[in-house]
Amino acid sequence: MKLDPETIQPLLEALARATDSISADVLAVEAGMPLVSWGSAPAAGVKGKDLTVMRDAIRAATAHVARDASADLFEDAETPGLTILATKVAYRDFRGSICLVRLDGRTYTSKDRELLLVSAQLCTAVMEAGEITDQHGRLDALVTYVAAELMGVTARDLAETLFRVISELGRYFGADTCFLRHNDPELQASVLVDEWPRRPDVPDPDPLGIVPWDTDDPIFSMIKDQREPFITRPSDGQLSYQERVRAGSGVPEVSLAMVPLIHDDTTSGVLGLIHFGDRIWTRAEVRALRAIASLLVQLDARVAAEESLHHHAYHDELTGLWNRRAFVEDLNAVLEADPRAPLAVLFADMDRLKTVNDVLGHTVGDNFIQAVAQRLRDSVRPHDVVARLAGDEFVIVLHDIGSISAAERAARRILDRVAEPLDVGGHAISRSASIGVVVNGDMPSTVDELLGNADVALLEAKERGGDSVVVFNDDLRSKLLVRADLELRLRTAIANNEMRLYFQPEFDLRDGRMTGVEALVRWQHPERGLLAADAFISVVEEINLSAELGRWVLEEACRQLATWKRTSPVPPPLVRVNISAGELISADFVGFVATLLSRYGLAPAELGIEITESTVMREIDDVQATLNGLRGLGVTLAIDDFGTGYSSLAQLKQLPVDILKIDRSFVSALAESSGDRAIVAAIVRLAEAFNLTTVAEGVEDPAAVTTLLDLGCYRAQGFFMSKPLPAQVVLEQARNPGVPLRMV
Repeated sequence: MKLDPETIQPLLEALARATDSISADVLAVEAGMPLVSWGSAPAAGVKGKDLTVMRDAIRAATAHVARDASADLFEDAETPGLTILATKVAYRDFRGSICLVRLDGRTYTSKDRELLLVSAQLCTAVMEAGEITDQHGRLDALVTYVAAELMGVTARDLAETLFRVISELGRYFGADTCFLRHNDPELQASVLVDEWPRRPDVPDPDPLGIVPWDTDDPIFSMIKDQREPFITRPSDGQLSYQERVRAGSGVPEVSLAMVPLIHDDTTSGVLGLIHFGDRIWTRAEVRALRAIASLLVQLDARVAAEESLHHHAYHDELTGLWNRRAFVEDLNAVLEADPRAPLAVLFADMDRLKTVNDVLGHTVGDNFIQAVAQRLRDSVRPHDVVARLAGDEFVIVLHDIGSISAAERAARRILDRVAEPLDVGGHAISRSASIGVVVNGDMPSTVDELLGNADVALLEAKERGGDSVVVFNDDLRSKLLVRADLELRLRTAIANNEMRLYFQPEFDLRDGRMTGVEALVRWQHPERGLLAADAFISVVEEINLSAELGRWVLEEACRQLATWKRTSPVPPPLVRVNISAGELISADFVGFVATLLSRYGLAPAELGIEITESTVMREIDDVQATLNGLRGLGVTLAIDDFGTGYSSLAQLKQLPVDILKIDRSFVSALAESSGDRAIVAAIVRLAEAFNLTTVAEGVEDPAAVTTLLDLGCYRAQGFFMSKPLPAQVVLEQARNPGVPLRMV
C-alpha cells in the first residue's frame, strides 16, 4: 500500500503539534524509513547512536501494535529519554502503525491517545478512498527523509549514521543487502565502509573488504572511475563478480544497483543495493539512489571540513602535537572521571633556545622545535600525552604514575633524551631543558592547579641554572601562595598608600660628609610587614606595574627632597632614583622629569637618575636619546652596577653620564681579593680618563673603606656607614657630618 504524502502529512503535522511530539510517522511492519513522515529527530537533537536506538524502538512499537490483535495502543517509556506512543493502521494486506515520539520523558495523556486513534482512522479512510500516490512522489519523500537523517551529523556520529541509513535503504527497497564503499587512492582499491545486514561470518581475508582497482573483475575495476549508475542481473554474464559475491557471502547469484559518489569531479565511492536472485530496478528508483548518493557526498565533504577545523583547533600547527586547548580538555575529562587519577604533569622548557634562533635563524629554530617534539613523543608511552603550549614550552602527562620518585625518574630520562644532539638541517644542535613536575596526589586537583604548580617547579628549575628536574613540594607551594598574595595585593598597593621610600645615604670617604641619598622602595604589606624591593619587584615586572611604580618612586623622591629643603637647613644635596629601561624609553619621560622638577622647585642637579649597565648596553640606541634629553635638563646621570654589563670603551664614551657606581660584587671582598682590587682599580682609572666620578656600592667593613681610598674611589654607600633609612632619620645623618669612617 502506498500512501499519498500530500494527503497524510498535514494530518501527521497537526497530530504531532497537538500532542507536543517531535515526529509523527506512518510505518509498515519491518520497514526501515517511514512511508509518510512529519518532523525531524536530528533537528530536535537526536543523533548518532541515540537516533539508531530511537528508530529501533519505533520499529519495535510498530511490530507490537500491528501483530497484537488485542492492542489498540502501545506506549513505550522504557528507552531512556524517549516516550513512544503507537497505534495500528491496517487495510487489506497492509500492516503498520502511526508512531509519536517525545523526548522530555513525559507520558502521553488520554487526550493524546484519543487524537492518535482518530488519526489512525483517518489514515485508514484515505486508504479505503483509494488515495494512492505514484512511485515518484514516494521516492521524493524518501530523499527528503534521508536528507533529514543526515542533518547535523558530526565525525563522531558518522559511522553510526551511515550504517543506519544504508540499513533503512535496504528495508525500504526490499533489498537483501546494502553497502557503501569508498575509493582509497593510497591503497589503489575500493574499501568496504559498511554493509547491511552485517555478515555474521566474514572470511579472512574478506574478498569484499578491500578490492584492488587492478583486478580481473570488471565491476570492481570500474568502481575507480564510475560516473553513471550501474545495474546488473544474473543474466548479464558478470561471472567474475558473481563468483566474488558467492565467495564473500555464500549467495549464488544476485542483482545489483550501484550509483557513484562523485566529489569535485572525482569518484569517491559507490552506494549499492543487492537483491538475492533477479530484480528489476526502475529508473525512478535509480534516480532516487543518485540523489541519496549526492547527499552522502555532501555529508563526507562537510564532515571532512569539520574534522580539518577541529584538527587545527586542537593541534599545534608547527609540531602536530596537541595544543593547550586539547591538553586542558583531555586532562579535565580524566580528572572529572577520577579526581585522584594516578598521573604526573611535566612542564618542560628548552634552555637558551634564543641562541639557536639568533645564530642559525628561525627556520632552523622551528625545525629544532619539531625535532624536540618528536623526541618527546618517542620518550613516553603511547597512552601518555605530549602537548606544545607555546614557543619552546611543552607539557607532558604521564598516566599511571603514583609516586614522586617514579615521576622524577621519568622526567630525568626524558631530560637526558632531549639533551642528546640533534641533526637539524646539517647542524648538530644540543640543548638541555628544564622540567617542573607535579604529581596528582591524595587531594583532588584541577587542571589549572596542576599546570600552575608544574610551572612554579619549572621556574625553580630555571633558577637553578637549567638542565634540571624540580618536583613541586610544600616549600614551593608556600612560595606560590606568597607570590599569589603579592600579585593580588600589589595591584592596589600604590592606591592604598602602602608603598614607602627609604633612603640610603652616600658618603665622601675622606670626611664622612653625606653627598646624596638613593631612594629605595619598600612595601608596608598589611600582613607581612615592611618588605624590601627584592621580595616583590620581580612580581611587579611580571604584572606590568613597573612603569606605574617607577613614576610613583620618582615623584615621591622629588616631593621628599622638597620637604627636606623646606624643613631643614642641611638637607641631602641630591636624591638618586633607579629607573628601568622600560620607564626610561617610555613616552615623554624627559617631559615628566621636567614637570616634577618644576612642580617641586628642585634644581636639576639635585636629582640623579640611575640605570643599570646591562640595561644601557641592551637598549643603548633608544636609551641614549633619553639620556641626552635628561642631560639637557641638567639632571645627574649614573650607571648602576657598573662592571657587570660588559660595556666597551666606545659605548661608554658616547653615553652622557656623570657617575659610575661600582657593583657590590667587586666591593664586598675587596680587601681579600686581588682580582676584585684590580677590577676596581681599572674602573677608577677608566672613570678618571672620562672625567667621571666613581661611587662604590655595598661597603660592609672598614677594610673596604681603606682599600677604596687607596685606589682613589672616594665616595661610597653601604651598611658599614648606614643602612637605608626612613625619611625622618635621614636628616639626623645630614646634620652630623664627619662620621669617622677611617682611622688614620
